[in-house]
Amino acid sequence: MAYEVRDLSGSIFKNRKKQNEKSADMTGSARIFGRDVWVNAWVKTDKNGEKWISLSFREKEDKPEYD
Repeated sequence: MAYEVRDLSGSIFKNRKKQNEKSADMTGSARIFGRDVWVNAWVKTDKNGEKWISLSFREKEDKPEYD
């Protein structure tokens, strides 16, 4: 049985095509309210040294773009 993305879920993986420091640390895809989107994630550190993750979402087109 093929993997099927359920609504309001998705997956991200380490970005192995990272081109520079601004490129996303992780990339993947999700389905949000029936619309397929690309997901990019960056691991950031705040002024207290705590790590957090910043996300961006973009509607899927023909292929992913690596930010």
